[in-house]
Amino acid sequence: MQNAMILIVDDNEDVRQFVRASLEQEGFQVSEAVDGQSALEVFEDLKPAVVILDLTMGQPDGFEVCREIRKVSNVPIIMLTVRSEEVDEAMCLAAGADDYITKPVSARILALRVTAQLRRANPALKESRERLTFGPMELNLESRELQIGESSVSLTRTEFDFLRLLMEQPKRVFTREQIIEAIGGSQYFGSDHLLDTHASRLRIKIRSAGGPNVISAVRSVGYRLSATAA
Repeated sequence: MQNAMILIVDDNEDVRQFVRASLEQEGFQVSEAVDGQSALEVFEDLKPAVVILDLTMGQPDGFEVCREIRKVSNVPIIMLTVRSEEVDEAMCLAAGADDYITKPVSARILALRVTAQLRRANPALKESRERLTFGPMELNLESRELQIGESSVSLTRTEFDFLRLLMEQPKRVFTREQIIEAIGGSQYFGSDHLLDTHASRLRIKIRSAGGPNVISAVRSVGYRLSATAA
């Protein structure tokens, strides 16, 4: 899934830069096209794993590009637009799109929606990602349960989202802002003290079940999983 090529098609340079930055930090490769015609040419050359299409660019617009791609490929297509009327969503799906995102969208949500489309398009990948493992820990993404050896650890929604984020990319340091966005993004989680409290409670639960002290604070940045699960 990482290093998958994503094609963003939008006539707005700021949007293209935002999508590129959002997805590249998650490990994806990103290619750009500024209009429908160049999008079809880039698509033919690169065969991207996911296409993100602006709905309202000039002719051919997003609908037309989507229909043309659907003639030759079942690649996941996500429509990206500032509009939110129900008719837009219905038309996107009728044209062959797989998902519909209204701008503005957060970087985290965008990456999650792209990842979801990749998993749907690749059943083998979906099966392999039903569980995340790190050392003796196994996080079941379907049942939302944490297993450590013979022990099952009960997690709150916030704790599950926090741990899942870290386990999905165990070598990466996540900033406090990225973690807050992933576990809720509300003002409630905006306090450094509250975030540290969630991390501390999660550590205690893991250690109490016989697991390692894997959640490490990175001074002035955020959190990551420890380099080893010892």
